[in-house]
Amino acid sequence: MKRGLSCLLLMISIISAFAILRNSFGQEIKYPTRPIQVVIPSGPGGTLDIVARITGGQLQEVLNTPIIHLNKPGGGGITGAVFVKEQKPDGYNILHAASAIIESTIVTPNCPYKKEDFIPIARVTYGALVLSVKKDAPWKTIEEFIEAARKEPGKISVGVPGVGTLQHLVIKLFEMGAKIQLNPIPFKGDGLSVPPLLGGHIQGVMTGITTITPFLRSGEVRALVSSAPDRHPVFKDIPTFREKGFPEVALVSWTGAFVSLGTPEPIIKILNDAYREAANHPSVIALLEKAGTTHGYLNSDDFKKFTAGEYNKFYKASEAAGVIK
Repeated sequence: MKRGLSCLLLMISIISAFAILRNSFGQEIKYPTRPIQVVIPSGPGGTLDIVARITGGQLQEVLNTPIIHLNKPGGGGITGAVFVKEQKPDGYNILHAASAIIESTIVTPNCPYKKEDFIPIARVTYGALVLSVKKDAPWKTIEEFIEAARKEPGKISVGVPGVGTLQHLVIKLFEMGAKIQLNPIPFKGDGLSVPPLLGGHIQGVMTGITTITPFLRSGEVRALVSSAPDRHPVFKDIPTFREKGFPEVALVSWTGAFVSLGTPEPIIKILNDAYREAANHPSVIALLEKAGTTHGYLNSDDFKKFTAGEYNKFYKASEAAGVIK
């Protein structure tokens, strides 16, 4: 009798141990079971917003759950990043960020997060940053723009999506290389700087190529120069900073998905697999190309290595530009 009871208790203990072990490895985690929120740390209409929504449309098909997009602009991307950091790390708040998520940790005094606070899930795109002016601006070339800036230091206002963003860094490097002084005006995202340009309130914008593509095609703006190492495959008439004698300004922007540190590994794997399928879907690639950006998917492991390299590159560029606080 006692032996039978002991055997029963032993079996119960073994079953319980297997159940705990199985749960610890995440095999019992069911995800997702409710809508996922993708937080976009910039205003509507910019490169980041466009890419997040294009990708999100396919992501919800892959995960079979609604994807809700929430714009949280401010602080050059810091506001949205902090919002995600403060949420429970359960995979239901994804940060679709740009390179500013790294740049801000370098140039922003007392930045409220560290780059280690976020786990890279997938890079989706990369692309050029473009300095553009209104179609009726007096400058047809970057040389004319530089000449005007030298004659009137600080008078030409250029919109950027916040202090500490890659766009802001590119402007500072350009100023140093060309020996000019511009007037960078921060906005809460790429897209929000374009209406003031069209309204004549600022004289130029430094934005992602995706943001300015519709206005390039409509002829409302003129692109003077690109930060990409090579000319854009579609807008081949836009010269690069490199070919104009500013090789230090050859920096590209990128966008990708992150989750907070502490997110369970099984959920990270599910999201990694889901983004691989969504970001590489032919319809998503076609829409990204139509929007003017470049498909540049990297999986979670490769994205981690990439962002580590980007941090080192941005640090050196920020140091050269004198913007490290």
